[in-house]
Amino acid sequence: MDKILLIDLGGTYIRFVVLSTESNEIDSVNKKKLQSTEDFETVLKEVLAENKNQINNLVLSIAGPKLYGSIEMTNRTLSIDAENLKQKFNLQNCLILNDWEAIAHSYQSLNNNNFVNLVNLETNFYNNNLLFFGPGTGLGVSLLINSKYSQSTEIGNISLGVNELIGDELFSSGQFSKIEDTISGPGISKIYELKKNQKTSSEDIFKLAENGEDIAIEIIEDLINRIAILLSQLTLTYLPGKGIFLAGSMMRSLIKFIDKKKFKKQYLANIESPQLEILKATQINVVTKENLALYGCLNYFNSIQKDLN
Repeated sequence: MDKILLIDLGGTYIRFVVLSTESNEIDSVNKKKLQSTEDFETVLKEVLAENKNQINNLVLSIAGPKLYGSIEMTNRTLSIDAENLKQKFNLQNCLILNDWEAIAHSYQSLNNNNFVNLVNLETNFYNNNLLFFGPGTGLGVSLLINSKYSQSTEIGNISLGVNELIGDELFSSGQFSKIEDTISGPGISKIYELKKNQKTSSEDIFKLAENGEDIAIEIIEDLINRIAILLSQLTLTYLPGKGIFLAGSMMRSLIKFIDKKKFKKQYLANIESPQLEILKATQINVVTKENLALYGCLNYFNSIQKDLN
């Protein structure tokens, strides 16, 4: 049986699943922590051996920008080259995607039960483009053009507008130089440390907010406001007529803290007509489905095979 190995390679964990090439559902995802850069090829060798060389196809989602058929990871010293892996492991196909490029390709695996609407559910689509957005270790943003062609971006690494997003007081600390410093897990950890002189993970900040700690609640509410402000700018930049989809575990954690009316008010603030009408016609949804990058890898592989046949 011909099999496909799908891998989501992040800064901390590797998630993977082996499927038959006829399968369209992903179950029983494996998750391992990567202790070193050598761990990646060790895991890959083990999975190939366990499947007795029946895996001929490999698709990877990797956290880093893609350039000339390779991806250098953002949060670890590891570079992945598709052709090198293909030759080294004697694969028929080896495809690599930026992680948010993969997430955009997950769209065809979503249905109405996989998201929570925040803004403008009843609007009609004004084109077939979608924007995917999500804070995590960094900030991911990608565009799905005409519901088919995925384009990742490096929005999180630009510096334009950082002062306006974070405010003068925090900006003066010198710790917020790019957008993902203000909208990410490490970003809210930095803010918490500056306010309380205490190092705390973003996961623990969410727990503190759930337990009613004022500073944690304030930090999360400010994060939600920054997301709404940035989304208004990205809406005018990319014109995602089929909607904005907020994805990732951090966005799923934020759902319970979002006041939809306040979020929409902030999203629409400071934008005047006729551009305001674009925002009013754009849906914003939070995706609740997990393993989007793996679904995106599978969908991308299937689309490539379809084009070849």
